[in-house]
Amino acid sequence: MSAMRNVNKDVGSPNGPMLQSLVLNVAAPLAVFYGLRAAGAGLWWAVSASAVPPTLEALLTVVRERRVGLLGILVLSMVALGAALSVVTGSPRFMFAKDGWMTGIVGLVFLATLRGQPFIYRILSSVTRGDKRTQVEHNWQVSPTFRQVMRLLTAVWGIGLLLDSAVRVVLAYTLPVDSVMLVTTLQYVVLFVGLEIFSRRYGRGPARLAAIRSEAATAPAAA
Repeated sequence: MSAMRNVNKDVGSPNGPMLQSLVLNVAAPLAVFYGLRAAGAGLWWAVSASAVPPTLEALLTVVRERRVGLLGILVLSMVALGAALSVVTGSPRFMFAKDGWMTGIVGLVFLATLRGQPFIYRILSSVTRGDKRTQVEHNWQVSPTFRQVMRLLTAVWGIGLLLDSAVRVVLAYTLPVDSVMLVTTLQYVVLFVGLEIFSRRYGRGPARLAAIRSEAATAPAAA
């Protein structure tokens, strides 16, 4: 989920939040899980403890933005659901698999918004401020190209998340249990880096940006 928060950041924005996200969502869970396993901790405790850094990252994002936006609500809801499921079941494999199921839920949420305001647009609108937010909302109202970009990116992310979900669940029940964390984390990195690169290149294509600016500039002023 963390990579989705970065998809709409400006190229020139500070890299601090992205670095924080990588540390707390990728490096820290691996370190906690394998560190505890090396120390002799049971699988259930190691898996549960590895969920603490991503939860901390979600809370830090809320504190940094000083409000719980749409994406923040979704992320915190998934964290709470994951914690509840972890308490209900003592199966480490199920605890790995539930991350996949929750990713699938998020993917379905993305796809369900395509008929209205797509989720990527809602995220972009919620994380921008001032004149930038006004411009984003204006682009949505007057630019068919901008709306097409938002819908296509939402569809791509939704499908990508569903694929990630299916692979995670299969891996959780087929790999040696101590290998699941490492393999699914590497998969996470590859998938989301790919989605980030696609989003930036497609969303910032010169022809599309020029079309959006032209449509926004020539639109009649609101009454």
